[in-house]
Amino acid sequence: MKRTILLLTAMLVCLPMAAQHFDPEHRHSIEISSGIPPIHCFMLGGHSASVDMNPTNGYRENSLLRSAINIGYTYTISEKWDFNFVFDLSTRLYKYSNYPIVRAGTPHSNGQVYDYDLVDTGAEPQSNGTGMDLWPSYMFDFRWKWFRSDSVRLYSSFGLSYLPMRWPIYPNLTPIGINFGRNHIYGVAEMSFSTAATLLLVGAGYRF
Repeated sequence: MKRTILLLTAMLVCLPMAAQHFDPEHRHSIEISSGIPPIHCFMLGGHSASVDMNPTNGYRENSLLRSAINIGYTYTISEKWDFNFVFDLSTRLYKYSNYPIVRAGTPHSNGQVYDYDLVDTGAEPQSNGTGMDLWPSYMFDFRWKWFRSDSVRLYSSFGLSYLPMRWPIYPNLTPIGINFGRNHIYGVAEMSFSTAATLLLVGAGYRF
């Protein structure tokens, strides 16, 4: 127990000594990352095994893959703060099947249009295929680097996202993130709740 306390004390003493000095000559960074499917993919529709009913066709789709590709630019404001802008393109790959329409009910007042019921009748689909949805978003946030060393930087961030497809403004939060690497190329990992990722984001960056 005493050794553990001494070790923790030594680490706390050494952290300020290991702090990386602010380098004004390398303020800019480009980051490319990917994450677990973003929250807004689910808010924008296309849930698994969804059924869409219309007067001319029975349609069923199942999501196969959700992913996000992020391209970010980071500007180092000071030793403790960064400004970060991210363009995110979220994708959803799905498989769809067209089923025969089951006519049910009675005609409406015009005597021509019926109600339709897509209850499973065991019929084989008339056609199958795949498709892809693309949802762009734009995010900016501020990173507070609460620990910096020669090879590791720990930070938290907060900001806003703009989603053209639906709800225009969406908040984003990163409780903890890490950049690791001494030179121009470095790695990135975050626990994030944003349009760039949900829970986990990983990638790489280049500072210049």
